[in-house]
Amino acid sequence: METKYYAVLTNVGAAKLANATALGAQVEITQMAVGDGNGVLPTPNPAQTALVHELRRKPLNSLSIDPNNANQIIAEQVIPEDEGGWWIREIGLFDKDGDMIAVANCAETYKPQLQEGSGRVQVVRMILIVSSTAAVTLKIDPSVVLATRKYVDDQIIQVKSYVDQKMAAHVAAADPHKQYAPKESPALTGRPTAPTAEGKDSSTQIANTAFVQAAIAALVGSSPEALDTLNELAAALGNDPNFATTVTNSLAGKMDKSANGSDIENVSVFLQNLGLGDASGYVGRLLKIQVFTASGTVTKTPGAKQWRIKCLGAGGGSSAAPATGSNEVSVSNGGGSGAYAEGIYDVSSITTASVVIGSGGAGGTAGAIYGGDGGASSVGSFISSPGGKAGLPAGPATPPFQPVANNNGNGPTGWNIVGSSGAGAEPAVAVANSYAIGSRGSNSIFGVGGSIPAINSPANPGGGYGSGASGCSNGPSQSAKSGAAGRPGIVIIEELA
Repeated sequence: METKYYAVLTNVGAAKLANATALGAQVEITQMAVGDGNGVLPTPNPAQTALVHELRRKPLNSLSIDPNNANQIIAEQVIPEDEGGWWIREIGLFDKDGDMIAVANCAETYKPQLQEGSGRVQVVRMILIVSSTAAVTLKIDPSVVLATRKYVDDQIIQVKSYVDQKMAAHVAAADPHKQYAPKESPALTGRPTAPTAEGKDSSTQIANTAFVQAAIAALVGSSPEALDTLNELAAALGNDPNFATTVTNSLAGKMDKSANGSDIENVSVFLQNLGLGDASGYVGRLLKIQVFTASGTVTKTPGAKQWRIKCLGAGGGSSAAPATGSNEVSVSNGGGSGAYAEGIYDVSSITTASVVIGSGGAGGTAGAIYGGDGGASSVGSFISSPGGKAGLPAGPATPPFQPVANNNGNGPTGWNIVGSSGAGAEPAVAVANSYAIGSRGSNSIFGVGGSIPAINSPANPGGGYGSGASGCSNGPSQSAKSGAAGRPGIVIIEELA
């Protein structure tokens, strides 16, 4: 259950106690105040400098260190029966300067006045945790104590004197408990008994004869028949009088489990024996992945022995759909996707390599109908992937007619795992004046091509890396509609140790 009622040091109180502890001084807490929180149970806040709604502030009746916790101070105040007529929901402690040192909330309680017909002496207690009680002055004005302090003090003195006398006599006696055996080296007589511990007990409990006999029998009984005597056991150990030393020396030549393999003399040979590496020390452990979407230079990560390169050329752009006459339509094909290649290469002798990212082929316009091929992506002299082919235009002409399909792109070079040329886009369709559509851009291995737009709308660019732009179409009596650009290529380099 969440704590609802608690006390906290205020910021002022914490600062004063910290300063007092550092300087060896003390904070003198002198008064306690109570309030009703304006009718609402407040939440103690270290930033408070006063109660929400203070109703009474009087000197403390008691201020002491908790006998069960040396870091706790207990403050008490007694409210007599002739004061009250209000609720108590908040408590504050104040020092001699009038600063609030601590604040607490408490379970709501009503303090009646005697004239209300219910008289009650109310004791309010706050328990405060501090880092050092030495920094707090335990000083109380006895004149405000409602109980007779002299009576209490006299009774304490009487009880203390009586107890001191009894304890002194008890301590002075050589053997105050003659019916008990001494704790240190007791001299037991007769046949004392003790509980028999369980067979696997390894505690400091006394082992009686029954436990010892059972342990010996279990040891002998669990031995093979050929090793259940000392002579047979010695013979099995080769009659080696220094058997423990022999075993210790043998264990010294073993690998240390806590070293986690750091004590292996030749790591590369060890990995070869496990089938995890070759003579050069290559194990195929992935060190880092570097992704390039713009041209630049790749710097080899220290420890890398091989690169696994994934290289994708840029997608082709689409041509514009030419302007049309009154009974004409025009269309354009989507752009082709860039070629893809993948391979693993030894990079032990290099530190850097140039990375070229192919730019997406440009889209055609009214002034330049034909779109552009995608650019090639490459990494040094290791691998190269050409870009996709541009989408071709068709028309203006009277439908129906079938445009020429795009060719596939050129194949990649340098690959040793997989290599594939980029796919050319499907041809556009011109069936009637109201039914003419450009073709979709070719998908790449990293995403879809441009989607087909509505008639009389410009083309859409490619979606994923290396994909082609879509084609577009025009109905009768339309101005030219622009093609769109293919998507640029991408290079991914996995560095392997």
